[in-house]
Amino acid sequence: MYGIGIVGLGTMGRRLADSIRANPAFTIVAAYDPAVTETAIPMAGSVAELVGNPSVRCVYVATPPLTHEEIVRTVAGAGKALLCEKPLAASPESAHACVDAVARAGIPAAVNFPFATAPAAVRLKELVDTGALGENLSAHLTLRFRQWPREWQQGAASWLAGPEQGGFIREVVSHFAFLALRLFGPGRLAECTVKRGLMGTETRVHAVLRFASASMTIDAAVNGDQDEFNRFEVKGSRSSAIMSEWYRLAHESGDIAPARADANQIAELALLLEGRPNRLATFEEAAQVVSLIEEILRS
Repeated sequence: MYGIGIVGLGTMGRRLADSIRANPAFTIVAAYDPAVTETAIPMAGSVAELVGNPSVRCVYVATPPLTHEEIVRTVAGAGKALLCEKPLAASPESAHACVDAVARAGIPAAVNFPFATAPAAVRLKELVDTGALGENLSAHLTLRFRQWPREWQQGAASWLAGPEQGGFIREVVSHFAFLALRLFGPGRLAECTVKRGLMGTETRVHAVLRFASASMTIDAAVNGDQDEFNRFEVKGSRSSAIMSEWYRLAHESGDIAPARADANQIAELALLLEGRPNRLATFEEAAQVVSLIEEILRS
């Protein structure tokens, strides 16, 4: 059984903790979050104390992006395995520093992009890889939000609402940028227009990304009638496939109902710690996502 420590008990930290508890390969040893005083999880007094606990084999980092590099360096320095929340960092320089830290330490490390293991995303990759969609692939991502941050994110509004490390491009588009990299290979920004609101974060984005085997158009805005709308369509010469509601897939070969990937991510984390092949996003992939996302935000 692998002992795991959690840094950050916000929405994602608590959510993934539930899946960690449900997996018999893991036990939660301790957590650290200076804003949390009452929890069923034993609390460490600092990141260093948590990382230094000999029972902690792996550390899950679920804190805002600007804190990641320092924590990653601490975890890597201790030789512990690492699962980090996305985005890996709020700048390409910081992301590459994280990549270098885990590479030098030689530790098992991954980034929590659920599309790495979500059934809908895995099936979409199969459709692309087998040629079921045909040739001349293109992708179109449509996002709408009633407000930003979303209502359920208000507890993290202090950082999600600001341009330094927040905004929906980092928080949401990064998921689909990762998926596009998995589907289509390396990518670059071809064109982009960004409009920003009073807080300095984006309110509307139109962008075109060119990947090795497809182009991807992004149409995103904070002006929707729904709390959240997301639709990712991949078209080819033979057919098209549509991901919506995050985890629903529609294709002529059969649909996949929405299913969260948290449990799958933890199962794959166990494979990573065992030194076995796994589907989790690597730090290198996550750094590529950061480069694309931050290039959009510099527009």
